Amino acid sequence: MKKTLLLFSICCISFGLMAQVALNQVDNFQGGTTENWRIGGAGNATNGPINVADAGPSGVGDNCLQYTSLGSSGVASKMVFYSQNNQWSGDFSAAGVDEINLDVNVQTNDLNLRVAMQGTNGTRICTTNAINIPANGTWSNITIPIADSDFSIVSGGGDVESVLTDVFTIRILSSSSPTWASADIISAVIQVDNILASSSLSTDEFSLANTEFTISPNPGRNKLNIKLPSSDGELKLEVYDVLGKRVFKGSITQLESSVNVTNWRSGVYLVRVSNNELVQTKRFIKQ
Repeated sequence: MKKTLLLFSICCISFGLMAQVALNQVDNFQGGTTENWRIGGAGNATNGPINVADAGPSGVGDNCLQYTSLGSSGVASKMVFYSQNNQWSGDFSAAGVDEINLDVNVQTNDLNLRVAMQGTNGTRICTTNAINIPANGTWSNITIPIADSDFSIVSGGGDVESVLTDVFTIRILSSSSPTWASADIISAVIQVDNILASSSLSTDEFSLANTEFTISPNPGRNKLNIKLPSSDGELKLEVYDVLGKRVFKGSITQLESSVNVTNWRSGVYLVRVSNNELVQTKRFIKQ
């Protein structure tokens, strides 16, 4: 019995150490699962989030996560879903993640979206300012800032920094004010896709150099074409997969260039163009 308990403890500790958020990680739901987003304390509640095929912002071939809050009573009455001790746990500060970027589509009723987090110390925080999403049935891309100054403490004895350095649970919810447990009891449908762990330091555009780049086709199957309106010198080109692993590295020395992506796996990639001072990142979908 003691050996069994010891083994169980070791497994739990190992699992906890494996859960670590990474800059540029993306939940794109192309694998047909909810990628550990759920509702209910046990994670097995009915009417929880589901994976929906061909419903993402890119249409056919693009999956997304969909959750319907019932607005009545029970676990699914509130507009809130969460990830616990998985890919969205760990040290956000060390990872350099101070924004969450995602595609959102809301139906039935408008939502006021926030991000709430709980640290392993039990302290709970929620973003002070909500982002209003109208229920117009169209996709939009939003960024939720999650730096230290963007949160209000909801409960617990720790500070915001103590949570951001050791996140255990993260929630996406709708509420009129910062909260953990009192999300809106509302009848609404939300679809989310391409939930990206981002950094405000990586979103500076080359406005001074007038070199904002474009990519095409997007989605694409065989080639990734990169075009610059102008260039003052050599730029570095890097492409990362959803786990933050670099899959391509090169340089751009002319206005138009292309990368063969035929052998890349289907999914979302981050295309990053940079020089010594600035970085710009765009999202590319490989079909």
